[in-house]
Formats: sequence, C-alpha cells, structure tokens
Amino acid sequence: MDKKYIGWVIILLIFISGCSAKLSEKKESFTGKGITYSFQLPSTWEKSLDYKVTYSNEALFGAKDTKSNSTLMIMAERKDLIDRTDFGERIRKELQKQYNYKKASDIFMKKFNVGKYKGYKYTLDTTFNKRDYWLHLYYIETAHGMVQLNYYSAKDGNYEKRAKIIDESARSVKEIEDKGAKTDEEEGNIVFENDTLNLALTGVMNVTGEADQKVLALRYTVTNKAKDQSIKANKWDETIQVTQNGVILTQGRLAKNNSILDIPKLMAQKEEELPAGGSLEGVSLYELKEEGDVLLVPNKTIFKDAKDIPIVVLNGTEKAGEK
Repeated sequence: MDKKYIGWVIILLIFISGCSAKLSEKKESFTGKGITYSFQLPSTWEKSLDYKVTYSNEALFGAKDTKSNSTLMIMAERKDLIDRTDFGERIRKELQKQYNYKKASDIFMKKFNVGKYKGYKYTLDTTFNKRDYWLHLYYIETAHGMVQLNYYSAKDGNYEKRAKIIDESARSVKEIEDKGAKTDEEEGNIVFENDTLNLALTGVMNVTGEADQKVLALRYTVTNKAKDQSIKANKWDETIQVTQNGVILTQGRLAKNNSILDIPKLMAQKEEELPAGGSLEGVSLYELKEEGDVLLVPNKTIFKDAKDIPIVVLNGTEKAGEK
C-alpha cells in the first residue's frame, strides 16, 4: 500500500476520533428536594444503578463511561438553603482542606453562566476506589436549586478530550419542575427526636477503610432544639449505637488516600459547638465485620419512645436493582 495513502488514512482516523465526542440525544432526568432536572450525558456514557452504594444515599443520579473508567455522581439542594455569599472562593477553600492542597489557588476554578444563572467548575487531582482521577466538580445554579455534578475522569490518553464533552454535559443541566420543598420523597426519613435534640439520618454509604476494611458511613444532621444552651455536635455518637447481628460495631477509619466527597470535613464538624437553634451535618464510620443489615439502637433514656431501626446495607460489589 502506498505510504502517502497510509498517512492520509491515519490523519483521517485521528480527525474522526477527535470529532466523535458528543452529547447523547437522549435527555436524562433526576429529582431532588422537590425539583426535577434534565441534562444530557456524553454519548458513550450510560446511567448506572449502583451509585447510592458507590457514593452516597444522597446521590440522585449516577452514570459511567463505557469507554473508560470514568464515572458521574449527582447531588442537589434547594438554593435558598445555601449561603451563596462569595460561593466560588468559599467552596475552593473548603476543597483545599478536603483534598490537602497547599493553597486554594492551586485548584483550578472557573466561573461561567448557564443562561441567567451562575455555574462554577473545579478540577482536582484525587484518588477514588484505588484509582487516580481528575475530578471535574461542577455547581450549577437553577431557578430554585443548586446541582453538584462530580465527574471522575480517568487519567488516560483521552482525558483532555473527555474534559470538553464533560463540560458540555454539565452545562446542559436545566430545571424543569419545582413541586416545593415538602414532597413525598421526604417521608420515611429516620429521625430520633426529643424536646431539645433532633438527629436525622440523611445518608448510608459503603466506603473503603484502612487496610481495605469494609466501612459503613452514616451521614446525619444534628439540630439543637434548645432555646438558650449550646451543645457539642457529636450527639449521634453519644446517643445511637449501631449493631450488626447483636454485636456493637466499632469506629471505622477512612483510607488515607480516599477523599470521598466531604467525609473528612463532616467528621471534623462533630467537634464543633452547636448554638441553640443551630443545625450541623456529621458522619460516623463503622467497621463491618460480616454481611447483613445493621440496627440503629437509640438511647431509650434520651429518646423515650424511639424504636430500634434496621437499615439495609448493600455489599460493595452488589448492583442496586439486580438479584
């Protein structure tokens, strides 16, 4: 075969592969805090079913790239519950602490607009599930919500091209319906409460601990209902026992190289003082010794009418929705 012809074929293949990245024509949807959104995945990505096991019970949507080890997780909050003062730089400083950067300025940050609303992008160097990734983290504002998209992009030869189509995907987020903050999705929450304290479980997640130990992460909100007295925010650890097959689970430790979402920050917050009327999120980690569901056992002296509550714990390799 003519060498000149071979050269043109190679150039053509490079050109075609360079133009192949595009958004899927299908629009995906997800709902959180009463708001329904739509967006488009990159064409080679597909919706996954195990995102709540892999990331957090608070995750609203998950997807994975069929051509690489890249994944997506989405969460969202009503924006009227978020302090948006100097939002971009404040989040950048929080990410600096969470991902152990020397300076906040070392984290790539970009502000942009999606229509008349604001968007923020951060790119971080991180490790997840024992693999190295570029985390492209987006916050997209809508009429009533703030959407957080975590794209974990594999460190391979296509990461630059992938970053471009990921950016298009994130910017395609649109709010399509708002049913208000109080919706049926909020019913069935696990709450332990008395006259001065409210503990609400908000997330159940499997994570990797030290020495590959299986660890259960329970995320919750602590609310101080007292009118004139502050409390320490570690009330979950003081008042709730977590057992498995009758055995009290011991405290677990997150693997040092696993910066999953905001777990380190939430663990540190438990040492803070919570003023009267204040609320704060926290997380507690527990070593799982065996398979099977766990039981939340509240202190009956503090929560007089509370019942023990079982929670389902999926295996880390189990796919949600499969048998």
